Amino acid sequence: MEPTAPLPPTVIDLALVNRSPAEVLLHDHTSFWQPPQVRVGAGQSCRSAARDAARRWWELADSRVAESVGTPWSRTPELTDPSRAKRRLLLVLLPPGAPRPHPGPAATRASWWPVARLLAGEVITRPAELAAFLDGYLQGWLPDGQHALNW
Repeated sequence: MEPTAPLPPTVIDLALVNRSPAEVLLHDHTSFWQPPQVRVGAGQSCRSAARDAARRWWELADSRVAESVGTPWSRTPELTDPSRAKRRLLLVLLPPGAPRPHPGPAATRASWWPVARLLAGEVITRPAELAAFLDGYLQGWLPDGQHALNW
């Protein structure tokens, strides 16, 4: 029996979203801004990894993960390419009235970005469609479920 290729790791881009005002916490990666990332452990669900990271990074004891999930356009990553990872974009919603937490995990610069400025194209983000995804969720026209995004 031939050994099977290991499954690609699962990585979550974890966007902390403040509904009012509509803004998201992003980290600076020199040429683009992106939500912080967390790797999903073996036997762990994406939502469980998101809640654990939100608790650890932002001290959100009872975080709410949105039901809309962003996935890459390519839904079948090459299992033979070890650099590929299953990606997910999950939104963690800051509870109403909660103060903005500290920036989170990375040593890189972090900043809160208004969704309107992202929509206006003032900043390059990864995934590229982050602004439309956030706006759709916050405005209520993006249904729950998985949505393909351009990574």
